[in-house]
Amino acid sequence: MNLALIARVLSMRRGLRSRERWSAGQISAHREKQLRALRAHAYQRSPFYARFHAGAGSKPLNELPVLTKSELMSRFDELVTDRAVRLAGVHTRLNALKRDELFLGKYRVTRTSGSTGHPGIFLSDAGEWASIIASYSRAQEWAGIMAGLTHRTRLAVVSSRVPWHQSARVGASVDSPFLPVRRFDSTEPLEAIVAGLDDWQPENLIAYASMARTRRTDPFRRASSARSYS
Repeated sequence: MNLALIARVLSMRRGLRSRERWSAGQISAHREKQLRALRAHAYQRSPFYARFHAGAGSKPLNELPVLTKSELMSRFDELVTDRAVRLAGVHTRLNALKRDELFLGKYRVTRTSGSTGHPGIFLSDAGEWASIIASYSRAQEWAGIMAGLTHRTRLAVVSSRVPWHQSARVGASVDSPFLPVRRFDSTEPLEAIVAGLDDWQPENLIAYASMARTRRTDPFRRASSARSYS
């Protein structure tokens, strides 16, 4: 349980909630400010982006050169903005990952399955990771799930259980007495998943849309008392 992370997420969630009544002008101004800061950071600290966007630092995004995932991964070491990060070290951390360990003491690393032949690798510092979880939490609020320090909410996640999958990392990060998490492997027999949900009785259920929508999941819905599906 990471109380600092939970506190940060709750604070961010309050901030996001306050933006729901922003005008179109406020949203546009905020977006432009954040984009300028992002581009300035990338050009200053990433040798790759300083070269790749040379002479185009102020152009609209639709006029920038296209960066493919294969090129991104092949130039990873010069593309990242933290010069201490190296792809070989990231792979070492991913291969040893068990639950919610950090890379270089500050980054949570996730990756894609690599079904296209080029797995994407993503690093998130504490603030970025809290922002990801807060965005998920915001959607949960809209669905009527009010998890927090004063309301204990059981969460069930039916997805991949490999530790580098983002859903697995998020589940490991938020698992606490306030938001206890039980994970189920989506490749398990449906009957086993239903039995586990019957036992756990989650208030909030997260599953792949392709799985949750099938008619075979009708008993899956009836078996649990989950109020939210995403």
